[in-house]
Amino acid sequence: MMKIGVLKEIKEDERRVALQPIQAQALSRLGHDIYVEIGAGEGAGFSDADYLACGGKVAAKDEVLARARLLLKVKAPLRSEYSDYAPHHILFTYLHFDENIDPRDISELISRGFLGIAYEWVGKGGQYPLLEPMSRLTGYLFAQRALELCSKEKGVFCPRNENLLPGGQALIIGCGNIGLSAFKYLSDLGVALTVVARGQEDFNCKANARFETVGVDYIGATGTKLIVMNNKDPSRTQGTIAAALQEMDIVLNCAVRRSDLPKRRMEYLIDRGMVKAMQRGSILCDCTACDRDLVETCISSASLYHSYFEENVVHYNCDHIPSMVANTATRLLTAGTFPYIRYIASLESLQAITEHESLRNGVCCYGGHLTHALSAEKKGLPYRPLSNVVEAMSGHVGVKNIQNGQQYTV
Repeated sequence: MMKIGVLKEIKEDERRVALQPIQAQALSRLGHDIYVEIGAGEGAGFSDADYLACGGKVAAKDEVLARARLLLKVKAPLRSEYSDYAPHHILFTYLHFDENIDPRDISELISRGFLGIAYEWVGKGGQYPLLEPMSRLTGYLFAQRALELCSKEKGVFCPRNENLLPGGQALIIGCGNIGLSAFKYLSDLGVALTVVARGQEDFNCKANARFETVGVDYIGATGTKLIVMNNKDPSRTQGTIAAALQEMDIVLNCAVRRSDLPKRRMEYLIDRGMVKAMQRGSILCDCTACDRDLVETCISSASLYHSYFEENVVHYNCDHIPSMVANTATRLLTAGTFPYIRYIASLESLQAITEHESLRNGVCCYGGHLTHALSAEKKGLPYRPLSNVVEAMSGHVGVKNIQNGQQYTV
């Protein structure tokens, strides 16, 4: 049976935990040994006593690392955690090699030789079930936080709960999971909205699919203004956005840069000059927490509550805002991860992971190699297909049995 470790998060303000006590109990009843680092669940409302009562073994970090084969986390390892991992470990967590991490840090981390499975890339057919719940929650929380900041810093109450309230205006860029959550939250409160999307039909199609409705015109029904994103002529779209920004109390960037709009064609969708033209005290958030990507003045922060002024505009760009509601976020996240954890724990060889399409897509590193093509391309690092790594290791040193560390030839 598998020895599974649950590690405590050390990132600033990170309060989530990678396994609930009730899930530890289910795994324990299947014969697996569960080692939980002291205090791992406290921030999410789960005590050490809760894990003990559910069959877990609460231990210091060193013991968890020494005993466990499968390590469970939430956030990508910090530099101080890189030395925690060894070649026999399987690390299941968010890794985000394609985002803000320095390429040198990726190289140092993966040199530890462990098998790294990234929550955000587990899935197939463009569906990522371990990323989606946190993205949805992120949109709601950024909208909520932006309203709070707007009240505090600009003195504007944006909702229109009744007609006597003048309300405020917000611009939402993008209609993925984050953008649709922000749209839902703010439109339900009567905030006057403008959205940047590929078109009204595209927006309504995505909204109907997301909110399980049929044929609803969300743009028309809410009186939302639409700015059509034209990737063939981004400067024209940028000009339209620039004009709209001057009237906005809140701006939420919920989009990420796509391959059809590289930096050379459009360095920023919102540049510093556009920010400078916004009203003093307005709120600007990059909900994707991508540093200086689509918005020139946005830099991500590990603090749940850090905001800063740039060009007299309030910026808030927390890179793990779901931790603000750690219990809710933990329940949502682990509902998705648990079936995969249970599956990995039941396997007898690493070959079984490579044969599971959704899990295979999530493997970002193994044996000291970067095995995720997109991350390698974005960071300018060497890439090696997972199948080649597994084949090479099986041919030279063998692939270890996933449960007890004995040799297992693929």
